[in-house]
Amino acid sequence: AEALFETGKGLPAGHYPGMSALSKDKQTLYLFVEGVPTGSIALKGIKNEIARIRVVGEGTILPHTIYNKLYWSDRPGIIYIDVPKEKLDKQMTVIAVLLNKPLELYRENVGAIENNL
Repeated sequence: AEALFETGKGLPAGHYPGMSALSKDKQTLYLFVEGVPTGSIALKGIKNEIARIRVVGEGTILPHTIYNKLYWSDRPGIIYIDVPKEKLDKQMTVIAVLLNKPLELYRENVGAIENNL
């Protein structure tokens, strides 16, 4: 219920390969994981720091790892969330990602190459 009621539109395309929702205060991101994933769950372009990640309805705290984050760059890394197979629902698992402040996304403006020199 917490992930469906009192939530709004989730992440735009390219940040998470599934359905998502965002709480009204924009500090909790709900990721809907269908079936059993073959590996870690990946999130791209999240500028925020993560306070904690948990399985909704069950409460298990999940670990995460951030790769490809360079200390000198403003580009965020890719967040990988590992969910133990015994914590997954056969049809749909909901993961809550609690952020340190309202969601900020990294969106790169891609355009035509004007000069190759």
